[in-house]
Amino acid sequence: MASALDDLDPSQLAAVTTPSRLVAVLAGAGTGKTRVLTRRIAWRVDEGDADARHTLALTFTREAAGELRRRLRRLGLREQITSGTFHAVMLAMLRQRATDHGRPAPQIVASRHRLLKEIGTGRQTDAVAFEADWCGARGIRPDDYVHTARTSGRRSSAPPEEMARLLGAYAVEKRRRGVIDINDVLVESLLLLEREPAFADALRWRFRHVLIDEAQDLNPVQHRLIGVLRSGVDDLYMVGDPAQAIYGFNGADPALLVDVGDRFPGIEIVRLGANHRCTPQVVAFGRHVLCTAGQPTDITSTRYDGPAVTAQVAADERQELELIGDLLDALDPSLLRSSDAAVLARTNAQVSRLRSALDARGIPVRDRVDAPGTPI
Repeated sequence: MASALDDLDPSQLAAVTTPSRLVAVLAGAGTGKTRVLTRRIAWRVDEGDADARHTLALTFTREAAGELRRRLRRLGLREQITSGTFHAVMLAMLRQRATDHGRPAPQIVASRHRLLKEIGTGRQTDAVAFEADWCGARGIRPDDYVHTARTSGRRSSAPPEEMARLLGAYAVEKRRRGVIDINDVLVESLLLLEREPAFADALRWRFRHVLIDEAQDLNPVQHRLIGVLRSGVDDLYMVGDPAQAIYGFNGADPALLVDVGDRFPGIEIVRLGANHRCTPQVVAFGRHVLCTAGQPTDITSTRYDGPAVTAQVAADERQELELIGDLLDALDPSLLRSSDAAVLARTNAQVSRLRSALDARGIPVRDRVDAPGTPI
């Protein structure tokens, strides 16, 4: 399959064709993470070094899983691999396991917030949901919450004892209704695999080649799941960039990728250092920001020169909104009509205030405040 190696730069080619079976590809923004991941699958299958039917590619969103499958089809891969999010793959496993043993398949709670309100969380509903996610990412039980929260310096809007009580009531109500939530999918899967070694062996036989996309967003439970899947096999390929971790609020720990050499002895680390997406000016600015944040990088750009990056500081949010409006007003109106101008904000609340300010100036806005993707 010659196309699997077409148009790869030297570092991408090395990442795709390395003979190692235990590999971490550290790839900055725009360096071709998804390209390398899909080409690795296609190349190994074509070389007879991997079986598509025994290949598992794990992503963090359905959208990413769909894009991976589309790229493999364009590469001419005839056999279907298994690809999906951690949650989708593990939920399918739990449901199949239940069916095989004549038990009801696990059902996802229709509305977690409604269930939480029904058990009396009141104004703490959002906080309890947030802490449930934090606990789920680490496999922390309600009984262990107080100790873990205190030793880790965890703070919430409710005292640890009260939060533990609400988390416990939530767990009891889920069991009473016979439902699980998104966090339970991974925790229950991990417990099942650790409790039943024969079943874990069968899963490892089925998924002999494991690939992980966006590995910087792994949380401790997902990391333990990977450990179970690779145990005794060591056919694992991860791609990611610690500087692009976006799920820290939800328990992701980019240190799992930063320290990958210590966590996976003998792993080969391949670095992609050529950004094919951004101009040298943008890349240089990104290097400066990362260096200031204690994450130095030597990434370079392969694109032509572009405008210099400028930074302007406002005294407060009101002045910042006025400044953004002035900058947009100065642009060619055709850029606004064709949605070629973007304003990024850190929170949905900021997007709402920004939209109001731009609406007042008659600047057309189409906001995108969706979550980065869906896990099932």
